[in-house]
Amino acid sequence: MSAGTQSSAIDPDDTMKILIASDVHLGYNEKDVIRGEDSFIAFEEVLQHALENDVDAVILGGDLFHIANPSTNTLNRCTRLLKTYMLGDKPIKLEFLSDQNENFLESTVNYEDPNMNIAIPVFSIHGNHDDPSGFGRISSLDLLSTNGYVNYFGKWTDLTKINISPILLKKGETKLALYGLSYISDARLARLFNEAKVFLEKPEDAGWFNIMVLHQNRADRGPKNYLPEKSLPGFLDLVIWGHEHDCRIIPEENPAKKFYVSQPGSTVATSLAEGESIDKCCGILSIHKSLFRLDPIKLQTVRPFVFETVNLAEFADELQLDEGDVQQKVQNFAAEKVEEMIERAKGKLTGNQKQPKLPLIRLRIEVTEVEQQFNAIRFGQGYSGRVANPQDMVTFKRKITRVKDELKPLDKDALNEAYQNQREATAKRAEEVVHRYFKEADPDKQLEVLSAKSMTELTRRMVDYEDDDAAENIIKFYERQAMAHLDAVADAINEDNIDEVLAGFHEKEKDTYNDMLKMLDSRSQKRGDPNPPRGSFDDDDDDFGLKTKSRNNSTSSSMAAPQAPTTTRGGRGSRGGRGSRAAANSSTTGRGRGSRGGRGASTSKIDSFLVSAASPAKTSTRASGRNISKVVYISDEDDD
Repeated sequence: MSAGTQSSAIDPDDTMKILIASDVHLGYNEKDVIRGEDSFIAFEEVLQHALENDVDAVILGGDLFHIANPSTNTLNRCTRLLKTYMLGDKPIKLEFLSDQNENFLESTVNYEDPNMNIAIPVFSIHGNHDDPSGFGRISSLDLLSTNGYVNYFGKWTDLTKINISPILLKKGETKLALYGLSYISDARLARLFNEAKVFLEKPEDAGWFNIMVLHQNRADRGPKNYLPEKSLPGFLDLVIWGHEHDCRIIPEENPAKKFYVSQPGSTVATSLAEGESIDKCCGILSIHKSLFRLDPIKLQTVRPFVFETVNLAEFADELQLDEGDVQQKVQNFAAEKVEEMIERAKGKLTGNQKQPKLPLIRLRIEVTEVEQQFNAIRFGQGYSGRVANPQDMVTFKRKITRVKDELKPLDKDALNEAYQNQREATAKRAEEVVHRYFKEADPDKQLEVLSAKSMTELTRRMVDYEDDDAAENIIKFYERQAMAHLDAVADAINEDNIDEVLAGFHEKEKDTYNDMLKMLDSRSQKRGDPNPPRGSFDDDDDDFGLKTKSRNNSTSSSMAAPQAPTTTRGGRGSRGGRGSRAAANSSTTGRGRGSRGGRGASTSKIDSFLVSAASPAKTSTRASGRNISKVVYISDEDDD
């Protein structure tokens, strides 16, 4: 099919236009005089693009807020922006077909609320920064959902299994099944996949375009610290992957599962890492039946950021580092580099009046000797008023030179051990450091009541979630459990065998740990319940594979089309209702607002990404009153 034929066959009234973005991090560094406005400026531009492109909806991939309990200033700024750009009289053409009681825990889709005047609905999952925490497990997204500004979906409530019911939307002849999985610990999620306890409901009738929005580590950051793409079901067409901040928004095909992955990245730099210096983008996703195209939009209001790494060893002869004042020579060299980077940053100015002008500069210098380092803070003071981050503009990395030893033959076990040691050596997360410390501690420094895994969880919740109550809750829980264990054998305890009795307490550590997780993640229940339902998480298994179960049936379909840009021309559409909650194949529509056709998608340099509707998937089906079959994705060796 040629590009012209393809374009003429596409009706704008059958095309969904969705703006996608992720990791907005509202409120990041909000008290900083220079950088405090950056997150709000970028988010406003994202919403402006949604309005200007006349999209049908906005999908956010998590971390709308930088912390779980944002300040009142951040909440106020966020609601004002959403009210300005997402509310209005524009008719909505999306029919909502699924059961809202399953999609949203305590609310309904906002544009069917007669008390709200929504022009562009926003759908969002939570990330690791703005996930529910504390008493009641209420997140900032819950507040936005309660007030009708955001449709908060993908929130899990059960640690023992995950049931994902898709949001079913329809526009003309295009049908969208939107799956959401808010952030969950990568290790726990791997365990649930491994035990085949992740369930995805799939519409029974054909012709649905399947999108999954998730917020997990995509890059391999060490054992059990990422979600392999191969763990996801093959019937998906597109995965919108949040959490990773480097922008890879152009869809990339997974060669094994044949779905595409789009990683929008963040809209604001929250660290001075190299990936953050890549241009920030959002994107317009156009879906026509089983075809889709994603047009990136480079954000014009993002603060310029230039990152560079310099290996000082490559300039040793030029700088004559073997004589004289080495430190001063390196400092002069760094000053020249910084000046070059400031000039390059000027090339990233877009001319937008709202774009911050002072750039972020990060020069990473790899040194081999301590004498080559200078005072970076004092050095940065000379650039105050010229860069946005003078205090941490320069950083040093010690480059260790290893002498090549004589090669020795290694057996298979030695190679595996070396590989594992290398993975552990690269682990940088705080909880991994704590876990290794207590695992490798001397016998006289081992914990007697708490365990290494419980300390790891405590650290993770305090660092990642800023959960100030985690330490108190975990310690008190283990105290209660230890006292219960001692009371059970009180008659047999004496001064000589107290250590042996406590050792017996740790024999049930797996159950105790799972009970602790359940307690932490169900604080909306009465505090202090000594017997919450047990989870199924165990740190001892590194396997990300999925267990094989019997299947009742399998579904598959395919589609082939050339990679060509689509050109559509829109106009006014016919009036229609908001859509009923009937089955997906029902022709009945509900009462309510009418609709109008969106603008046609302009010709783009981005090729159309045409995807296979589904590759063979293993399923276990059960009947449903909404014409939706329960699909349990089960992986085996054939999927790899």
